[in-house]
Amino acid sequence: MSAVLAVLVKDLRLAWRDRAGWLTAAAFAAISVLVYSFAFDLATTDVRPLLPGVLWTTFLFAGVFASGAGFQREAEEGTFDALLLSPVSPTVVFLGKLLSNLIALVVIEFALLIAATILFDEPLLTPELVAIVMLGTAGYVSLTTLLGTLGSGPRTRAVLLPVMALPLLVPMLIAAVRATGDTLGLFGGEAPWVMLLGVFALWSTLTAVILFPLAVER
Repeated sequence: MSAVLAVLVKDLRLAWRDRAGWLTAAAFAAISVLVYSFAFDLATTDVRPLLPGVLWTTFLFAGVFASGAGFQREAEEGTFDALLLSPVSPTVVFLGKLLSNLIALVVIEFALLIAATILFDEPLLTPELVAIVMLGTAGYVSLTTLLGTLGSGPRTRAVLLPVMALPLLVPMLIAAVRATGDTLGLFGGEAPWVMLLGVFALWSTLTAVILFPLAVER
């Protein structure tokens, strides 16, 4: 546990010191929500049916871009390879990086939920929606953390990450959008979308933990 915390603290410090990728993701998310709010004012008076898709598309792309930028920076500087050569298991490295990416992305997402609550005049900071956001974020951060290690070089990793991640994240995106719609009272709630989202998050986390040591072998 101490090794995981050490990797977590190291990654958070690096993210804060060189925060261009995360600031870019945060700016992209804020601009997206702002533009959508003006577009929806022109198109409809009831924005609730559109909110789930807007929120999760913004979350998804912000997370993929930010994770890719972080891995590219570490790979170019040799930090990631040096970390793998340290006397800790690759699983410990993965868990530390997973937690750091999760914390940074959750901060962006909650700031985005606050902004969307103000812009769209809809209560989005409910316990049910917060739980759905945490589940979905844990699921796709696990996959992006794993996939960010693939590729023969830093630029290859940055290009491959969106290409590989987006098709795999489609089931999570569908379940998250439907579950979010249920919390907003848009659907009847016939299907257990929250359960499906939890299953996806568990599957992606376990898969990433198992495959990460194999993915980082040279």
